[in-house]
Amino acid sequence: MFHRSAARPAASLFALTTSLLVAACGGGGGGGSAPAQESTQTVAPAPTAPPTIDTAPPTPDTSTGTGTNTSTSPEAPLAPEILVDSRFDDGVQGWNYSYVTVGASELRAGGKGLSIGWQVSQTVPAVNLEPGKSYTLIVKARKDKAESTANITMRFRKPRYSETFRTYQVPVTSSSWQDYRIDFVAPAYTGMADVILTAQTGLLMVDSTSLKRALALPQTEPVAFSAGSYVPDGYTLAFNDEFNGTELNRKKWFTRYIYGGETSDHLNDEKEHYRDNDNHQVANGVLSLVARKVSTTADYGMNYESGMIRSDWTTRYGYFEARVKMPGGVGVWPAFWLNADVDEEGRLGWPPEIDIFEFVNNGVEDRVNMVHQSVIRQTSTTAADLLYADNAFHANNNDYYAPFNFNEGWHTIGCEWEPGQVTFYVDGVKTATRAYTWTYADGGLAGPAHILLNLAIGGSWAGRHGIDDSAFPQALRIDWVRAYKKG
Repeated sequence: MFHRSAARPAASLFALTTSLLVAACGGGGGGGSAPAQESTQTVAPAPTAPPTIDTAPPTPDTSTGTGTNTSTSPEAPLAPEILVDSRFDDGVQGWNYSYVTVGASELRAGGKGLSIGWQVSQTVPAVNLEPGKSYTLIVKARKDKAESTANITMRFRKPRYSETFRTYQVPVTSSSWQDYRIDFVAPAYTGMADVILTAQTGLLMVDSTSLKRALALPQTEPVAFSAGSYVPDGYTLAFNDEFNGTELNRKKWFTRYIYGGETSDHLNDEKEHYRDNDNHQVANGVLSLVARKVSTTADYGMNYESGMIRSDWTTRYGYFEARVKMPGGVGVWPAFWLNADVDEEGRLGWPPEIDIFEFVNNGVEDRVNMVHQSVIRQTSTTAADLLYADNAFHANNNDYYAPFNFNEGWHTIGCEWEPGQVTFYVDGVKTATRAYTWTYADGGLAGPAHILLNLAIGGSWAGRHGIDDSAFPQALRIDWVRAYKKG
């Protein structure tokens, strides 16, 4: 998919005892496109500026994952507290802060709390967060008034440019005291992790914080419908989404690419921006990634909005499948693929990439009865040896020619990813096997993979012969996504 192999109130409600108005420490985030393999040198984060006076609340960054104030992951028995001075007994020792006052707690006699005018944060040492393990962040907080806006955030950054690659965020919604909770699984790299308490407008009142190891977060859910699933022997379900709710599960999925601090909203020369303007519709057990034409005057050549999902869950190797129904208009480019996440040393690189399917309909060379199934290695001139090909698989263009049109019904497309090879399937038919190693250009093992599904529009491949605007809105419909591990 990546490349074609073609004004602030002066007083708070606290009884104030100490006032701290100090420049912030912490920060991060920088722009950038998909990186080549990165080094592990740590870059110091830039200072965070205080907010301007009387500004309107910023638009929510929907590229991030979303936390919740609903309890779903109980603390592990006797789990120790990870945060330093989590109840502010020593003021804000161990915390970085800007525009904050320390005062008497409204809830705990003799205790202390914070009134935050901008931001308080704490960096969590990597030794306290084990990759792959579950954790729970709980912040007891309230807004100073109903119209104020504030957020609780848990984020992970990588060394290069100090960019975020995992952000879990929950808004503070009430002026009454509540527990705001974020449950998360620590990613492969935990060297730059931060807890951030931010007042965007008004004041954020915080009585206490807690970050503890938790019991394992469930990554699977019941499977009620298995027709069309074609899983090889020896595999056990490890991650799935059956899309049985009424909205996208933001605990499982992000809606932007990992690049550019999780803000990247398109690739290649495509004509869409990925957005959250009702582009992820869940109903009747189906997720629809909806694309629309939003303007007749192109925004830098891009006048479509569409949807995509990127899994929080990552893995190396396994069997992956999705049951989908394709859109049919000329100029569409939906895909189901695996891409490298940040690795254990904090590097993010591309390739590798596994394209479980790319469905391109340009109406001429690529049509509705074809899916592209391929792997991408370190250089475009390095071929992955073809170990097997079905008679309907054309090795010269990595396309499977089906005896049906993919936009006219539901079909299950998958791949088995093993350490030395990748095998592709369509409706249980093995279409091709290629020799393949999941490595960076230096030969080192690449980061674990996340799962992506998206609906791109146009570009030099899918839009080679134009885009049929009369077909919009249209959608990639996804019945379910499932991933399995051996054993």
